[in-house]
Amino acid sequence: MTAITPLNVEMAGMQLVGSAHLPEQAEQAVLMLHGFTGNRVEYTYFFVTLARVLAERGIAVFRFDFLGCGESDGAFAEVSVANQAAQTQHLLAYLAKNYPQYQRHLLGFSMGGLVALQTALADSALIRSLCLLAPAANLAQIVESVAASNPQVGAAGGVDFLGLEISAQFRQELAQLAPFSGLASLEVPALVVHGQADAAVPVEMGEQVAACLPCCQFEAWADADHTFARQADRQRLGQRIADFILA
Repeated sequence: MTAITPLNVEMAGMQLVGSAHLPEQAEQAVLMLHGFTGNRVEYTYFFVTLARVLAERGIAVFRFDFLGCGESDGAFAEVSVANQAAQTQHLLAYLAKNYPQYQRHLLGFSMGGLVALQTALADSALIRSLCLLAPAANLAQIVESVAASNPQVGAAGGVDFLGLEISAQFRQELAQLAPFSGLASLEVPALVVHGQADAAVPVEMGEQVAACLPCCQFEAWADADHTFARQADRQRLGQRIADFILA
């Protein structure tokens, strides 16, 4: 089993805390982007499982907590798609400088899928491929549903959700975000995998994202939920991602 190496990357005076799986003689590397209210481990260790499967296939994996999430610096109230896309660009530049032996690939789960798409739109030359798991093109609707059922906190109109503050600025950003805009210009090879039993992000969201991408493979998995929360699904998913990257 590949050892997990801790990493800290500085950005604007703050620390992005991460973990790396670095198998010997790897030539490909994946940067994983977690979802809304998630972290680099993800729900029931989703990202850890995927990383271990990929490392066993000889692929390096880098997992980071976005600022305001997990163990990284910052406050959750400062979370936004644009901010996380900027962090992703910073991390890709860090990997290019410090791990030049790797071809870089980007994987985004749920909100991380939106962030991955925005990163690729900003500079697709940073990556060789794009993998999107249940991309949350409906995140604005999810967040507004959360806001409607949770109390407001503070003078700025933030929402208290599970002890985290969802800011009014984030809600405004999502309301103005066009998740499918510009995707037809992305020529980077892409894979979208979505569970048909996803209750958080309907499978139609992933299908629409994939339809906008000119070089995309789309797979809808029967009975899989939002986090692919069955052992068989997660093992299959890790192998499918590895096959896509190594093809």
